[in-house]
Amino acid sequence: MIEEACLATLVTCIYRDGSVRLRPLKRPKSDEKDNKAWKSARDAAREATTKWGRLVWVRRAYVFREAQPGFASEPDWKKLPTFDQLMKQAVGPNGIIRDTNHPIYRALMGIVSKPTLKVGGDDSDEADDDL
Repeated sequence: MIEEACLATLVTCIYRDGSVRLRPLKRPKSDEKDNKAWKSARDAAREATTKWGRLVWVRRAYVFREAQPGFASEPDWKKLPTFDQLMKQAVGPNGIIRDTNHPIYRALMGIVSKPTLKVGGDDSDEADDDL
């Protein structure tokens, strides 16, 4: 329902300082062709699963730049949040877009937010004086 949406595989990235993030690796839809940028990012990420390095954009594709031995110690895998915890951090309180009432969907489509109802009904400043 969101035309610009794309398929992606989410992978966990760990930085030398121990911070973690999810990175989307785009994939073609069933009616699309794969492209060099997407394929090279997936290939480089696959290589990064066994050694330290980084994905670098060079011309029209990603390459994996391997770090020299001793660049960083092995990550502390015990401190890594579960994938579910990472997803909750990534998508925030509204979670995954499941219907057209989702605030992110509404913003992407330019749909006016539904007004919120105030309890009480008196909008004057005098009402606050009693607090």
